Amino acid sequence: MPTQDRSEPGWRGIALPWAARRCGALEALATSSGTPEDIAEATGVDEDAAERLVAALESEGFLARVGDEYEPTNRLLGFLTKTDLRSIGRLPAELDAFDRWVALPGTVAGKAPPEPPDALRNRLGREAAADETRVRSEVTTAVYAAPDGERVVVVGDGPGRRAVEFHERGWDVTLLDSEARIDAVEPLLRREAVELRGGDPTDLPDCDLAVFVGTLSERDADGARAVVEAAGRASPAAVFLDAFHGETDGAALADVDRLATGAGRVHDAETVRSWVADSFGDAAMEPVPGSPMSAAVGRAIQ
Repeated sequence: MPTQDRSEPGWRGIALPWAARRCGALEALATSSGTPEDIAEATGVDEDAAERLVAALESEGFLARVGDEYEPTNRLLGFLTKTDLRSIGRLPAELDAFDRWVALPGTVAGKAPPEPPDALRNRLGREAAADETRVRSEVTTAVYAAPDGERVVVVGDGPGRRAVEFHERGWDVTLLDSEARIDAVEPLLRREAVELRGGDPTDLPDCDLAVFVGTLSERDADGARAVVEAAGRASPAAVFLDAFHGETDGAALADVDRLATGAGRVHDAETVRSWVADSFGDAAMEPVPGSPMSAAVGRAIQ
């Protein structure tokens, strides 16, 4: 007899706003509609269905009733404005990911994965909302790889949470990311003492420490190994923060996340360790307290 489980599945917390976004209700609520009747008129959704959907959104804290109308709460703030990445939060990117998982049967059959509107800013908003304790722990792990270093290049850090933390610890910091991501985060980091550089992660300036955030799993094996080799040419120490099979909890699900995007994969820990050893001499896999990622650490043997 199967074990009884009376808990409610957590997927409803994502599926509810996802369905509301998919049918246009979230857009309507974020712009002009304040009642179920307004939503039904704006979207073509049946009025009874709109009432039930709004009631569920209110019960889950996405809407608040003000007089005779409903207003979005802070949980939906990321759907109201995309100007400041810090105001977007995690939810829009999580709905984008859910969208890709729903489309996964088609993706694995050869169809192009969906690219939701504002996907880039949504992802950067999620990264900007990373827990402060996690960010500090990841930076501390990286610093241990080059305790006497002065110059660090942080790759793939998006909104620059780790880059700013490095600067606050006295490092000279360059944030290297794609041109599109650098353009998006420039207003956020304009007043920070962090050099912004758009380009490929294999084009690193010389430094004492190179730190990569999720860079390896965004690439296939050849691309990931090329990143490791480039790090070995540019720096005597590097830390690759990522998910690794055989090392990181949830690595298999993270691999399906990559499958759903149509690019990259989670690599085997021992394979990555061998790449790092070939490029640096000394290689280790380390846990990162408070982070969903592990650290592949390379240090040049003097």
